[in-house]
Amino acid sequence: MNSPIPTRPRVGLIGVSGYARIYLQLVREAHDRGELDLVGAVVINPDEEPEAVRDLQRRGAVLYGTYEEMLRAHAGRLDLCLVPTGIPWHARMTVAALEIGANVLVEKPLAGSVADAAAIRAAEEAAGRFVAVGFQDVYAEGAAWMKARLVAGAIGRVESLRFVGLWPRGTAYFERNHWAGRLRADGAAVLDSPLNNAFAHFVNLCLYFAGRDAGHAAGARVDTAELFRAHAIETFDTAVVRATSPEGVAFWFGVSHTCAQTREPEIYIQGSAGHAEWRHEQRCVITPDRGPVEERPLPDTSETRRTMFASVLKRLHQPAFPVCDTAMAACHTALIEDIHRAARIEVIPASQIDWQTPPGAPAPVPVVRGLERALDRAFTARCTLRETGFAVEAAVAR
Repeated sequence: MNSPIPTRPRVGLIGVSGYARIYLQLVREAHDRGELDLVGAVVINPDEEPEAVRDLQRRGAVLYGTYEEMLRAHAGRLDLCLVPTGIPWHARMTVAALEIGANVLVEKPLAGSVADAAAIRAAEEAAGRFVAVGFQDVYAEGAAWMKARLVAGAIGRVESLRFVGLWPRGTAYFERNHWAGRLRADGAAVLDSPLNNAFAHFVNLCLYFAGRDAGHAAGARVDTAELFRAHAIETFDTAVVRATSPEGVAFWFGVSHTCAQTREPEIYIQGSAGHAEWRHEQRCVITPDRGPVEERPLPDTSETRRTMFASVLKRLHQPAFPVCDTAMAACHTALIEDIHRAARIEVIPASQIDWQTPPGAPAPVPVVRGLERALDRAFTARCTLRETGFAVEAAVAR
C-alpha cells in the first residue's frame, strides 16, 4: 500500500533548461507558498544554469546529473515527479518515476507512440499512482465550464468540431533541440509536428469537448489527411485532417507554421441545437438556438499553467480531483499516430515559398503562397486544402 502524502509533498524535477524553466518557476512559486518541498532536481548542464543551481540549492534541493540517480536516491520517498522534458523521454522517465512510487506530471504529449502510452498506463496501474499530463488548457476553469455545458446539452448533441491555428515559425524553432521536427530520436517515437506539439493543446481540447462526460475524451480515426512541409525537417509543418469519433462526431483540424500572419487558435463546435466557440486566451461562448448566449473569459497561458499545477497538487491529497489523465491524453496520442499512418508527408517546392519576416518575428519564415487563404476557406467549409483549389506540386517525402 502506498504511504500517505505529507502536507508538503516531496517533489522532484527533471530538468531546468528550455521548457523546463516554466516548471521550475511553478515549483518556486508553490515552494514559496509552503505548498511543497523540492527535494531533488536533475541538472545535466550546471555550468550553463548557474542561477538555477544556486536557487535550487538555496531551497534545499539535492542536485543530480541524471534522472536515474535522483529516482534511486528518493525511491519510496518522492510524492510527485515532474517530467518537463522532450517527447523522446516522456515514457521512459514517467515509467521509471512510477516504479519508485512517485506520482507524475509529464509535459504534453503523453508519449510519441501508442505503444509508449500503453506502457505508461500499465506502469501507472501497477504502481497505484497517478499520471497527470500537461495539456494545460484542459485545467482552465473555462474548459470545465464549457465541457459541463456541452454534456448538459446546451447546444444539443455535439455533431462536429473544427480547430484552426497559424503560428509562424522560422528555422530556429526546429533547431532548438535534436528532436524537433523529427519522427524518431533517442530510440523512441517522437512524431513532432504542429499537431503533436505547439497546437497539441487544442487538438486535445477538441477530443475532450467531444467526450461523453466530464472525465472522458473522444477517440477519433482519420478520414483524410494532407501533410506538408516547407521546412527542412522529417515531419510536417502544415496539416489539414478530418477525423470521426466512434459516436459519429466529425473533427476538422487545420494548422501551419509556414504563414506570414498569426491566427490564434480557435475551436468551433456545432451542435444539433446551437454552437459554441473557444478562442485562445480570449473567451469561450455557448450560443444555443433558443435561449441566452453564455460566455466566460479565458485566462492567459501563464495563468492556465498555474491552475494546472495547483490541480495536480490538489490531486495528491484528493484522489477524485480532476486532472488530464492518461486515458484522456492517450486519445490524442492515438490520433497523432493514425494521422501519420493515413497520409504521406509532401514537400512543398521552393518555387511556392517566399521567405518573409512576420511582424515581431526574430527571423524569416518560409511562407507558402496562398496557404492562409486556403486554410481559411477550408476551415469554413470543413474541407481539404485541395478541395479549395489550393494546388501544391509536391514531392512525396516518405
